[in-house]
Amino acid sequence: MARYTGPKCRKCRRYGVSLCGKARCAILRRQAPPGPRPLRRRKISDRGQQLIEKQKVRYAYGIMEKQFRRYYERASNRSGVTGEELMKLLEQRLDNVVYRLGFGTTRNQARQLVTHGLIAVNGKKLSIPSANVKVGSEIAFSDRGKRSAYHKILVEEIGSREVPGWLELNRDTVAGRIVSEPGAGDYEPHFNPNAVVEHYSR
Repeated sequence: MARYTGPKCRKCRRYGVSLCGKARCAILRRQAPPGPRPLRRRKISDRGQQLIEKQKVRYAYGIMEKQFRRYYERASNRSGVTGEELMKLLEQRLDNVVYRLGFGTTRNQARQLVTHGLIAVNGKKLSIPSANVKVGSEIAFSDRGKRSAYHKILVEEIGSREVPGWLELNRDTVAGRIVSEPGAGDYEPHFNPNAVVEHYSR
């Protein structure tokens, strides 16, 4: 299945939560799902609800099905709780770390910063959004990124952006560092990793 390139907020309305990260998400104005209104409501089965939970996580992080299954397999081989380990792997993706540090207002924007070569990890440019960033790594703008007009704008705005506790942000140099692994409460509360695990384990 190819990556979804349609209207981002359509998926937000489809699943009833904001997945795009936009401040002006369409779900704030129109909470009804897209398409014609059904004549009667159908009860969603347990399997259907598990699929919905899986799709919510997939679309939020911008991951295709084959890649997402590989994340699940890696998480299941770890010693911790599979659902929590899965979310740790997703949170430690480079594009998500850039988003959590406030370098990008959405995950899509953070992904674009990475692919355009504007982000450096431990002083070296890294343009792979799915790269796993380990504890102790430093994330900053590359030399090219520091020369960009976006970096100049971000320097003025970064002071008002909050970062989670597992990250450390130097607002003067616009650089961040991973101080610990993300915990159970560091991802969006509307995600249900246990349902994702149940979906793949059947």
